[in-house]
Amino acid sequence: MRTSITTYFLLMILSFNGYGQVDSAIINIPPTQNSILISEINASKAVSINVGLNMTMRGFNRFILEDEYAQINLRSMRNNFNTLPVWDTNQFTTNFIGHPYHGSIYFNSARTNGFNFYESILFNLGGSLMWEYLMETKPPSRNDLGATIFGGTALGEISYRLSDLFIDNRKTGPERFGREFLAGLMSPARFITRLTTGEVWKSQSMKGNHLSTYPHMVEFYMGIKSFEEINSERNITRFTVGTDIEYGDIIGTDAQMPYEWFRFGGEVEFGSNYFHLTQINSIGPLLRKDLYQTSDGLATAGLFQHFNYYNINPANDDRVTSKLYFSETASIGPGLVYQQWKGFSITQIGIYLGGIILGASISDHLEIGDRDYNYGSGFSLKLNSSVQWKERLLITISSESYLLFSWKGLDDYDILKEMSIKEIDFLNVQGDKSRAKLHLLELNMRYILNESAHFFVRTRQFYRNTSYDYFPKMVYQSEDLLFGIGLFV
Repeated sequence: MRTSITTYFLLMILSFNGYGQVDSAIINIPPTQNSILISEINASKAVSINVGLNMTMRGFNRFILEDEYAQINLRSMRNNFNTLPVWDTNQFTTNFIGHPYHGSIYFNSARTNGFNFYESILFNLGGSLMWEYLMETKPPSRNDLGATIFGGTALGEISYRLSDLFIDNRKTGPERFGREFLAGLMSPARFITRLTTGEVWKSQSMKGNHLSTYPHMVEFYMGIKSFEEINSERNITRFTVGTDIEYGDIIGTDAQMPYEWFRFGGEVEFGSNYFHLTQINSIGPLLRKDLYQTSDGLATAGLFQHFNYYNINPANDDRVTSKLYFSETASIGPGLVYQQWKGFSITQIGIYLGGIILGASISDHLEIGDRDYNYGSGFSLKLNSSVQWKERLLITISSESYLLFSWKGLDDYDILKEMSIKEIDFLNVQGDKSRAKLHLLELNMRYILNESAHFFVRTRQFYRNTSYDYFPKMVYQSEDLLFGIGLFV
């Protein structure tokens, strides 16, 4: 016999304890039906967060920013449902950082309410579809769907796991406030959920984590970066702050769930009235298994998800003659890691191949709306090697190579002068028909002072070679040098 609607809502109002769990003793319900109701309640909470997020952002865009695309109505919604998704003309940062972050909140709304990794992707998909078809007057965007779903899943699982490290319901006072603040900063959807259940301020005998405790290393670093463009022979120096996080062990244990190991890093630059996000990088396995182990070595292989965002040269710096945009937003592929320990040294080598479903690279010619880059798909190859000696000196050499194809290109830019904004919105091209190659080579040396601090120096070289079907080939080269101090926390 089905539970009545009245009973269902009574259960929602009266029976919450802890993480949205329901006390079935209040109402006599069979265990199986009780678990179904818990799942339905948690799903409704996750959906409510996503709908509320979309409505709040839409209201802000419409009434505060007064953006034209936010002036939605029933006609715009009907038009969107009758329109196939297009390649949009938004800014690089909006499409490849803003939308992945937006998707991470969708994803976390489900993760924090009890859904697993793969189930949470469906909530990410639902939130993204709602935004694209109901929240904008512009046509739905295929690149937004890809960036929100794939990028949001990667950033969402990482932020969910990091937020779990801060949760401790046993703490009180300033420490409790700090932990809740940091967890909420990592995962806003988790903060909203804990706020509705009262767990933000409730003191309990248990920590209240959702996950097991995993080993982790969090590094914050700062230093002075010198950047030089080889093409123009111009040099820029800026203060740089970044983080590098390693979560879990990639060697020695089979992964039972996605992202039980991952690496995440980010970097920003500061200047006079200037703040610029230059990169976000992450890699995590969807599945992984150790292959073999000897007395002094071990190899593991898996299927890895990649997320990489580079915006090395700030667009508002007129001293730089060119910019370097590149994104690997939706990418999955196999990887192999080997680690050997002998005497006082530990050596690790990693090889990763990625199939890029959605990426982007700066164009030397394209200007459509706010877009000056080409969408595309292709491949990536990453090689990492590190040697640690006597737990004092760590030397890391890594390379990243990308090949990105843009096959649906524009061959006549004069036509843009005759098109209206609405016509440009429906132009639906990836950009220039082109093949972009990007290579990054990095050397990083750290001298560890103690368990908390180390000095480091890092040098990188960037090389971009873009071949166009309708324009001459363009080559761009730059390098930077960063030195400073890092802190382990």
